[in-house]
Amino acid sequence: MNPPETPEILARPLGVPGSIAHAVLEADGPGLLPLASRLSPTLPPPSHRSRLGSEAFGVSGPEVRARLESVLGGQGAFVTTGHQPVLLLGPLYVLYKALTAISLAARLERTLGAPVVPLFWIASDDHDWAEVGSTTILDRSDAPRTLALPVPPGGERRSVGSHTLDGPGMKVLDALPEILPESEFTAHYLELVRDAYAEGRSVSTAFARFLGGVLGDRGYAWIDSARPELRRAAAPLYRRLLSDWDGTLEAETAGARALEATGFEAPIPRVEDALPLFFDEGGGRHRVRRGGAMSPEGWLERLEAAPEGFSPNVASRPALESYLLPVAATVLGPGEIAYWSQLGPLFGALDLPLPSVQPRAAWTLVEARTRRILERTGLSPQDLAMGTEPVVERLTREARPEAVQRALEGFRKDAEAGMAALGEAVAEDVPGLRGAAGKMRKGIVDAVSELSRQVDRATRERLDVRLGQVRRAGANLFPRRRPQERVLNPLSFLCRYGPRLVERLARETDRQVASFLAGRAGDG
Repeated sequence: MNPPETPEILARPLGVPGSIAHAVLEADGPGLLPLASRLSPTLPPPSHRSRLGSEAFGVSGPEVRARLESVLGGQGAFVTTGHQPVLLLGPLYVLYKALTAISLAARLERTLGAPVVPLFWIASDDHDWAEVGSTTILDRSDAPRTLALPVPPGGERRSVGSHTLDGPGMKVLDALPEILPESEFTAHYLELVRDAYAEGRSVSTAFARFLGGVLGDRGYAWIDSARPELRRAAAPLYRRLLSDWDGTLEAETAGARALEATGFEAPIPRVEDALPLFFDEGGGRHRVRRGGAMSPEGWLERLEAAPEGFSPNVASRPALESYLLPVAATVLGPGEIAYWSQLGPLFGALDLPLPSVQPRAAWTLVEARTRRILERTGLSPQDLAMGTEPVVERLTREARPEAVQRALEGFRKDAEAGMAALGEAVAEDVPGLRGAAGKMRKGIVDAVSELSRQVDRATRERLDVRLGQVRRAGANLFPRRRPQERVLNPLSFLCRYGPRLVERLARETDRQVASFLAGRAGDG
């Protein structure tokens, strides 16, 4: 039996009109960020060597290790991207991020004539269990099923990435064989899951291992932000922030004002007297704030004593990348583009180069069966963006028996005219019966409405298969009225189509990156 044809891969705009990302990516938008398509690529200066040794990194193959060593020695650069270590890679766009970074690095390497290594930064410091510890997978009936790791007792504010997989977590993953579609590829991907998500392994290590299994040796490296040597190497940057508390706060405020001057609300909120840092003393991550018993000097003493307890927030993590590594460019999604747009003054205050930005690829996967449904119903994928119920209502109206519809509409008009005339007559001649006339009017209206609903129910029953297919297509393309790439895990698609899907996504992503670099990508 031949494997099914891989899905149609449709590009979708990364930033919706009116968003910060859309404004940044527009050719005539405000110059909030240095875009890769508008700059001549250059290597970071040789003096900006990595502050980390090669042992801190994982690599997809031995060839990458040699190129990594060159970059760490000052003879090349990184293209970075990253995400929290979401369960089973999380939504599809995490995979798209990685493929975009790999494509951009290869193109920059050819242009610059020096090693450029794509680096996936695993932000394992995140303590948002609701996001990191769960994922949504299409089951065999195309219904979204959410799997969630149980939050360990007392772990609500602890970093998710360092959590060790245990028995309850294994039980969650045990449900996969009953959820995933059966195909010649399913056993392979289940084996990758079992190999990566082994009991006793950390969530971030499992994520890296599974990412490697899905991507294969595509020439990339990764780093876990929770590694002790990374935390220690970050301490001098954190010392700068702590030593100039007011200057750091002013840089954050200046970034927010610069963005607001372009007409947008700053996406990173200010927390009074709080630096863009977290500290975990064993009970959970909390913002570094001054006041009360803790002064800036006290925080500096704590940094000297326990640098591994500090970690960046959404504002300082990008700066930390550029402090630790020679970064030529970074791959961002729409939300990241929004908050990076207010980080220029913070980078300036820390005397760090702001990398050029490449928007990640954004795709909608339209499977053949979904395409057939769309063609039969005359729909486009975007018609389902607001959910399937408006489409179901329209199809039901269109399928109503014309004779019944005409008769109902005619009766409703005649009844309204008759009831209006009767109401006037009663009000003039027997006003005491106005209440009875009103009740009769309401009864007729309710009876007509009920009959109309029954006609709709009968029509829906007649259209049951067709409307079920529309709902199935909607669950695939816009689950929960959100873009597919932001909700659905790649596992179901990988089990149906195998590694060929990743190969096709890589080719399409490379074309999109080339188009953006050439300045023809519109809004990305």
